Amino acid sequence: MGARAARRGVLLLSLVAADAALAQFRPLRFDDDFRAQRQSCNEDARKDAHEDGHEAGDGIACWKDRPVSDDLRLSLGGDLRWRYEHAGNPRYGLDRQDKRGVLMQRASVFADLRLDEHWRGFAQLASSITKGRAGGPSPVDEDRLDPTNLFVEWRSAMGQGGVGLRAGVQELQFGSGRAIDAREGPNVRRSFDAVRAYATSGAWRVDAFTAAPRQNRPGSFDDARSTTQRLRGLYATRTGSVTSWDVYALHLDDAAARYVQGVAHERRWSLGTRVFGGRQAGDWHWDWNWEGAVQGGRFGDADIRAWSLATDTGYTFDGVAGQPRVGLLLAVASGDKDPHDDRLGTLNPFYPRGNYFGDEATLGPRNFLNIHPALSFKVAPQVQLNASLDFFWRHSTRDGVYAPNGLLFRAAGDSRARYVATIASLGATWTMAPGWSSTAVVAYAQPGAFLRETGAGEVLSFLSLSAQYRF
Repeated sequence: MGARAARRGVLLLSLVAADAALAQFRPLRFDDDFRAQRQSCNEDARKDAHEDGHEAGDGIACWKDRPVSDDLRLSLGGDLRWRYEHAGNPRYGLDRQDKRGVLMQRASVFADLRLDEHWRGFAQLASSITKGRAGGPSPVDEDRLDPTNLFVEWRSAMGQGGVGLRAGVQELQFGSGRAIDAREGPNVRRSFDAVRAYATSGAWRVDAFTAAPRQNRPGSFDDARSTTQRLRGLYATRTGSVTSWDVYALHLDDAAARYVQGVAHERRWSLGTRVFGGRQAGDWHWDWNWEGAVQGGRFGDADIRAWSLATDTGYTFDGVAGQPRVGLLLAVASGDKDPHDDRLGTLNPFYPRGNYFGDEATLGPRNFLNIHPALSFKVAPQVQLNASLDFFWRHSTRDGVYAPNGLLFRAAGDSRARYVATIASLGATWTMAPGWSSTAVVAYAQPGAFLRETGAGEVLSFLSLSAQYRF
């Protein structure tokens, strides 16, 4: 009996690996290719029937695109993530020191139900818990049980083109996540109450949406739609063989926005574009991802005039062992030149990715100038190493430095120093088996003159270890 159980265990593990090999897991799980996963199940069943004379049908992928009736199909899946963090002198000495570090766990399960080719319902429940943070869990640390996605969708037949409409609780992510992102890094992901319409035609996809962010609360089924913030937007993407383009127009209404100038009603629009792609010839490969935006509107009685530019350009040596990639990221976001005048110059990135500049997540994308050289290479087919240096300055010396959540990290005070910090980091990603991944990151952050002059002068060290399984 023990040998049979062992054989069944090995068979199950092999099925899981085969299933996940075609899983095509996406950052937003409702974008997964369930039909490709189902095809993996069918292939495994045929192979098992040929070898053993019976059909297995018990692999993970066999719960994808599973027929319930003639017109009804069901897909099930989920995520598990475990993460350990330890920060020495968190937030450069401003936060309480954790004794033994922080343990975090995030789990989610989802069900995707499709009626014929037009109707769909998607439900995803997530649970996030945290232990060990000296100051207690933050709003992005803990949410016992709440839906991250709970929507209905209708779409026309999506051949060469079509239209669709999705309404309900849903995660939103566009482009590189510099403006709207599901916030994968923190323990609690970001969701919206939203209505989203989309259309595709050839190389084009256009999305129009109106949304309000969900307010994360630590209990169960207690998250609620924000009553102070509303986001509307139009986002278009044209996919090309070498170069692709995004263009977008966004409008944020925030009844209680907070800057160095104070607290007021903010009505801000943002016009942006992104150009991205890659080109390969022989043993070399260039890639690029450049994005810029201009912003205007009103903050109380003040005019808004803000802008940003972010570039990521890389070169991969495909003919060299390990396929090293050398990259250079240059980014700048405007700050406010005078907190006492009738103009606000601080960029508002809206809802960007949580760990915008790195896993230590101390600095946010407002009022900054950043130079970020990076190197990555594979030491084994499943193991990649990443090394980088981040150099941060303030764009405006009259404005402060902001945290990733948009709150003011350090006010300018009397300091006119521009340099904020230098952060060195080294990371490793290991794809242990299909469906499994793990990461390790160590970082060292040396505060610059501005942080030291405003009372955040301790050297920050950071370690994180994580493992994730998707099924």
